[in-house]
Amino acid sequence: MKKVIILGGGIAGLSTAISLRDMGVSVQLFEKATEIKPVGAGIMLASNVHRILAEWGLLELLNERGHKLERFVISSNKGRTLATLNLKQDTKQTVAIHRADLHEILLKQLRDIPIYYGKKAVQYFQDEHGIKVVFNDGEAVTGDLLIAADGIHSVIRKQLLPNKSIRYAGYTCWRGVTNTKEQIKLADELHEIWGANGRFGYVPISNEKVYWYMLMKRQLSDVIISTYTVSNLKEYMEGYPQPVLDLLKNTPNEQIINHDIYDLPPINQYAFGKVALVGDAAHAMTPNLGQGACQGIEDAYVLGQCLHNNIETGLKEYENRRVARASKISKLSYKIGSIAQFDNPFLCTIRNGLMMSTPQFLSQKQNEFIYDYQHN
Repeated sequence: MKKVIILGGGIAGLSTAISLRDMGVSVQLFEKATEIKPVGAGIMLASNVHRILAEWGLLELLNERGHKLERFVISSNKGRTLATLNLKQDTKQTVAIHRADLHEILLKQLRDIPIYYGKKAVQYFQDEHGIKVVFNDGEAVTGDLLIAADGIHSVIRKQLLPNKSIRYAGYTCWRGVTNTKEQIKLADELHEIWGANGRFGYVPISNEKVYWYMLMKRQLSDVIISTYTVSNLKEYMEGYPQPVLDLLKNTPNEQIINHDIYDLPPINQYAFGKVALVGDAAHAMTPNLGQGACQGIEDAYVLGQCLHNNIETGLKEYENRRVARASKISKLSYKIGSIAQFDNPFLCTIRNGLMMSTPQFLSQKQNEFIYDYQHN
């Protein structure tokens, strides 16, 4: 039986552990955090991973804990509808859920898998006999192959590809979750409002909770924006239609998260002998299509299908099946973000007019490529 080392206890790492365990592989998972805490905000799981989650026996639980969406709507800050995407059909079904709830669902499937916390990898070695990973506490572990699910700042990727750096997308993001769904009476939809002052999105993630996010352009040298409180955000969003101000008003300062948006420009290699990159370590992407977690889950599933007797052949097959797809989605997400974050009122007017003349968020071909994907 192959002995697999997985680095990273995020969504991609846990999904990979489930996928490989179900294929009869011996798995050990190492997470740099000392404990798992209920962190994060909302997350979208689109139809392209629902069949995978159903096969793992998790889809029903996902639907119970999350919130099914009927549509995705983009409107202007003047209240005009710019684009829509119907999510009600089975082929487009999307569930919004708190990231911590998804993490808990995945973690509970791995009670039979050893998970070691406080283990930050600093270096790895490979030879014809296998893999050795060294941690910052001086301990080391050996195995037959290494799966690096250690995120956008992947230590393993930096060792493999020292010249590949992440890229700042040019905007920053605030996220929050508030218990105001019943008071505000939101529809079962993901709604984004685009304007020159930034982009504001909101979506119910359960029967009680609403996840919201706000993105605005920011120069990295501008340290003031990163200190904004709810009061600053409300002032910045003044004039945007409700429920923007209500959602902000009902979110305490200590419950908002701010971080700048980065991605990894697409790379053409995920497999390196007995080492494979998955999730954000392989293809960290901007959040504009809601596909970051979905692509990590796809990685995990395909990797489980590809691990044959010959490890290196299996990892190359995984690479061949994943690089082009993940890269295309990442590029499209980056392009959408650039358009969505226009802060010039004249350009916003032109963009909005073009979107209203073709009110589909994505072309039919793009829709089918992302959401109707068959993983076999």
